[in-house]
Parts: sequence; structure tokens; C-alpha cells
Amino acid sequence: MIPISRRRFLGWTLVNTGIVASGGCGTLLHPERRGQPAGKLDWGIVALDAVGLLLFFVPGVIAFAVDFTTGTIYLPPDHYGSKSSSKSKERLVTVQVPDKRMSVKELELAVSQHLQQDIELTPGSYQTQELKTIDEFWATTDMLAAT
Repeated sequence: MIPISRRRFLGWTLVNTGIVASGGCGTLLHPERRGQPAGKLDWGIVALDAVGLLLFFVPGVIAFAVDFTTGTIYLPPDHYGSKSSSKSKERLVTVQVPDKRMSVKELELAVSQHLQQDIELTPGSYQTQELKTIDEFWATTDMLAAT
């Protein structure tokens, strides 16, 4: 076995730690969160970044910077499009509407009455897809999100 100097061992350790930490803990653990808006902090990711900060200052700072910049340090929002929180917390319901082809105004009225709050559908800010059953909702949502 070739003897390794302490300086070389420390150098390789710091380089490898820097490479791992430069990705940021949140970026490595939750790549699906990239690009999401600021919101509630995910304290698990904050704790992992803080451990990196305590053990190796520069990689820890890099991990925090990457996670804040990419948005992976934040929990997913609890509103529309948050599939994981919606699936676990809310039950989907079917709202009966007339069988005729609906206009945007009629759809706004039906949804507003069901939610008991005003809804305004701005053209270009939503996508629609007809569902035969409510069970198709998540598969259709995933398909529309992929386009």
C-alpha cells in the first residue's frame, strides 16, 4: 500500500466533501422541488445544510446557497398543483354540471359556487382535459404537467 501524506488525505477529503455539498442537500434529496417559489422552510433540509456548515464551512455555505437559489429548501406549496399534499389531505369530489359544452364563464360560476369564493380563469393560465371519472384526475394532471 502506498503511504498517503496527511496533507494529501485532507485535500482529497475536502475536495470530495465540497463536490457532494455543492449540489446542496435539498437539491440531491428533492430534485422535484427545483424552481418552486419561496415558502415554508423544510427544517430537515435546513438541518442537513447546517451540519455541512458546522463540519465544513465552505461546502455548507455552498449547500445553503444552492438550496435557496433552486428553491429546494422550501416545502411544496399547499395549494393547487401540490399533488403530494392534495392526495394526502383532501378528498377529490365530483361537481355535477350540465352536459352541454361549458363556457369559461359557466365553469367559473360552477367552481365559485362549489368553493364558495370568487374564481377567475384568465386565458392562458390553465389547461383543461375532460375526465370520464374522477379517478383519472391524477394521471391526467401528470400528463398535462409533462406537456
